[in-house]
Amino acid sequence: MSILPETLATADGETIALDDVDREFAAAMAAPPSTDPEFDPPPDVPEFDPDAPYGRKLNGEAKAAPGGRPPKPRTQAAPKALPAGKGKPQPGPHPDYTEGLKEFLAGIALGLAILPIPKDPIRVRCRVQAGVIKSTADGTAKGLNIVAQHNGVARWAVSKIATGEAAWAFPAAMALMPFALQTAMLWRADMTDGLQRAAQTIEDEAMAEFKAEMGIFDEDQPAAA
Repeated sequence: MSILPETLATADGETIALDDVDREFAAAMAAPPSTDPEFDPPPDVPEFDPDAPYGRKLNGEAKAAPGGRPPKPRTQAAPKALPAGKGKPQPGPHPDYTEGLKEFLAGIALGLAILPIPKDPIRVRCRVQAGVIKSTADGTAKGLNIVAQHNGVARWAVSKIATGEAAWAFPAAMALMPFALQTAMLWRADMTDGLQRAAQTIEDEAMAEFKAEMGIFDEDQPAAA
């Protein structure tokens, strides 16, 4: 059962015959195109009109002077020059730091091998570590040089070491190492009688020095004339 109506009707309810609709549509489609213009064509204007040397307006009147602004020339501004020091730096070859690193490692190995260390376990490990550094110095120097060639931070540190700018660091470390080692051993040592006697001796000597500087004397100690 179809739910579509079999006839058409206007909004007023007037029935429209389907046969008439089909016939009118077919007649409209078969009609020749209309020759009536939709708007008036522009007037025929010669290429050069002596009565209007500057052309004519849209309404056909002659222009009294050239009209409109001349087109601006299309120019491209030159790129601004970058100030000195700006822009992406071009990668270039960096110095080879291998030999300088070898010399630095040799100094470290020498210091660990001859530094006087009172406690055997630490002394033994320092001596063996010196041998490790000495035997692997070539490969270690080459590896550090490769890192320096590809990393700016590493290159800065390696250049300081290899070119001698940080040569002061090694003597300073060697001078401070006895203090650091003895301090570490002191605070890790057990409380023995020898340690207590050493502490008492240091205390007595410091007190006597202090009293002498302040002019304080014990009752059984005669004052200096």
